[in-house]
Amino acid sequence: MKAILATLVYAALGSVIPILNIEVYLVGIATQISPAQAIPVAIAAGIGQAVGKLVWYYSVVRSMDSAWIRRRLENPKRQEQLKLWEERIGGRPWLAAGVLFVSGLIGFPPLMITGVVAGVIRMNVVVFLTSIALGRGLQSWLILAGLTAVFH
Repeated sequence: MKAILATLVYAALGSVIPILNIEVYLVGIATQISPAQAIPVAIAAGIGQAVGKLVWYYSVVRSMDSAWIRRRLENPKRQEQLKLWEERIGGRPWLAAGVLFVSGLIGFPPLMITGVVAGVIRMNVVVFLTSIALGRGLQSWLILAGLTAVFH
């Protein structure tokens, strides 16, 4: 239970503070858990990462209403870029969910960037959380399953 809670907290913090790398943490925790614990620890990592990304999401949502951002968006080129992303992703929740899932799973496009774009287009929060949790959880499980098999 300690490994699960520690992973949840570390993953959430690492999602906000980039220097706290979850993959490095998972390598370390894999030496301390059994293969049977890989799934619950991976779930905790996925949930923690998703919850942590909410900080970025809501920061962007709130900043979109600031006077500084509104002035920056007065630029026609920026308005067009925002409109393009809103059309590409905003009206296609399955595409947006897929991009976030893949970003969480393989890290491309970077999850930091896709999380920010999700805030800009005000993506559905449940879809946002679910997509990231599934992608990061699966990535974490793949890392943990492989390493716990080697270490135990």
